[in-house]
Amino acid sequence: MTRPDDVIRKWEAHFPREELETLAKAGYGNRLGFGARPALLVVDATYSFCGAEPLPILDAIEVNRRSCGDRAWAALGPIRELLNAARAAAVPIVFSTMRDPASPAYEPGLWGAKNTRGVEDGGTGGDGRDNEVLDEIAPREGELVLAKDKPSIFAGTGLAAYLIARGVDSLIVCGGTSSGCVYATAVDGFSHNYRVTVARDASFDRVDTPHWAALLDIDMKYGDVVDTGEVLEHLATLRPGA
Repeated sequence: MTRPDDVIRKWEAHFPREELETLAKAGYGNRLGFGARPALLVVDATYSFCGAEPLPILDAIEVNRRSCGDRAWAALGPIRELLNAARAAAVPIVFSTMRDPASPAYEPGLWGAKNTRGVEDGGTGGDGRDNEVLDEIAPREGELVLAKDKPSIFAGTGLAAYLIARGVDSLIVCGGTSSGCVYATAVDGFSHNYRVTVARDASFDRVDTPHWAALLDIDMKYGDVVDTGEVLEHLATLRPGA
């Protein structure tokens, strides 16, 4: 069982001690632990959200308003490590992308109402690869890529059926943004009764405050937020013959 001091120690570099003491005293932050049959979900690690190169954030959003710039690129190394370990352990891997607004299946909802630059979203930035996963972590044959219109990978996609068919009991989540699609996916995963783990350093956002707030909220209520190294150690135990 997670002790209150563990909760405080884990997050005290980012939040006031009094707030952490409140959460710990209320019983939040207990560790769920890993499942035996996980799936790895790589959320929106696309050219739109990462950019084609690791630009400083203010420069990055000049090019693409969604970009998380060099913050996203800093997470690519840990994401690649997770992918390699998941492949070695024969763990199902699912990538998500935002659906291209040019697609006849695109359902815009209220995205445009919440962002004054939303009219720029059209899969036409740079060389037109906005909604493709970066080449550096490109999906391999047999790995599922789901196009979505909403924050959560579960919303309006076939993810739930895919996980059930493969006997998945837990989710390892990474990508971006921490406060948006990673957060929504983690909450929906919890709501589907999956044990959820978010790899902290393999997740990214364009600004720090919502990044850390979202990760804290997940760790307190919906799953476990851990370093990539801890996830890699778990995946190594699942390798055939391990």
